[in-house]
Amino acid sequence: MVDSVHTAGVILAKEADARRGELERERQVPKDLFQRAGDAGLFRQLLCTELGGLGKSPAEWFQTSVDMARWEPSFAWVVAQGAGDVATYVAAGDPAFTSVFLADRRAYLAGSDNTAGTLVPDGDGFLFAGRWGFCSGCQGATWVGGKGVFPQEDGGGVPEWRYGLVPIERARIEETWDVMGMIGTGSHTVVVEQQHIPDAWTFNIRRPGVKDYGPMSVTVGNGYWPVATSVAAIQLGISRRALDAAAELVKVKPGVMRTRPLIENSHVQRQLMQVEGTWMASHAGVEQALTRMWREAQQSRRLPIEARLALFTANAHASATATKIVESVCDMVGTSVAPARGIFGACLRDARTIGSHAAVSGPGVEMAAQLRFGLIEDTFWV
Repeated sequence: MVDSVHTAGVILAKEADARRGELERERQVPKDLFQRAGDAGLFRQLLCTELGGLGKSPAEWFQTSVDMARWEPSFAWVVAQGAGDVATYVAAGDPAFTSVFLADRRAYLAGSDNTAGTLVPDGDGFLFAGRWGFCSGCQGATWVGGKGVFPQEDGGGVPEWRYGLVPIERARIEETWDVMGMIGTGSHTVVVEQQHIPDAWTFNIRRPGVKDYGPMSVTVGNGYWPVATSVAAIQLGISRRALDAAAELVKVKPGVMRTRPLIENSHVQRQLMQVEGTWMASHAGVEQALTRMWREAQQSRRLPIEARLALFTANAHASATATKIVESVCDMVGTSVAPARGIFGACLRDARTIGSHAAVSGPGVEMAAQLRFGLIEDTFWV
């Protein structure tokens, strides 16, 4: 059964698609769409009902994200990752932060670990400063920040770190997002000048916070699965759009001899069925891994390595496969990929851009393989 938040998400994504030129021109999600997404509860999909959230399962959130990305992936990314971040930071955070943050129905946070800021102990809190790129949705966020490292006394080893956040009024945005794909995410740079923040505004996402919020708390201490799953969902939505558009085009586009439509070509028929099956398998793999993870989360907030590896593998595979699907579709439709405002070129640019995300990148896959085959001990990053 499709519920109201899913319906609202798809309706807004269709409107965003109709306004794609506006998103790309302004390099951000339009303010009214951002606000309506918050009003619809899209940023609170994974937040437990105890805190006024919708209490959706990860599989439900994933499907809504896929169906939104089928229409407008930049908007879908801001919503999907935003919903994951809301649950993550609340689960890792102090109730003092949570009560203030969630008082705003449209609460949204934008942060990044791209470069690192600093956290210097200062009385009952920290001196916090930094500059972080790739802060998607920052122009609509209510809180922003990023990763901050602690000073090292001995000057060696890996420094300790947490994330820090401040209200948007205490930061500034540098408009650095000038890219070929996923243009509307507004993933600009956030700058926080050195200032004192309370301890409650810092977050160690490697372990649950002081309060157990039930299965929702699985969003922390188990790697970056909400981000990686967001990537997979957007990629599957992009490739779904390309597939659907190609299926319609080949019914009317003539083949080489220009006498019969492409769909009557046996090679095109086989190619379409192969990529359709590949898409279905990739989607099912993520959905199955999320369902298994959520079942494990009912019993323990710390997931078994096997469950985390299964989800990471499914996400990384779905993202890589989706890019290949879009490339295959573009080969199939030939010169129809050429128009600057055409959907095939847009899908190709978006897929290659979001597919390069660090959450599903080569180094991450290598680390997962090392963990899978016992070459390294357990690591937070997977």
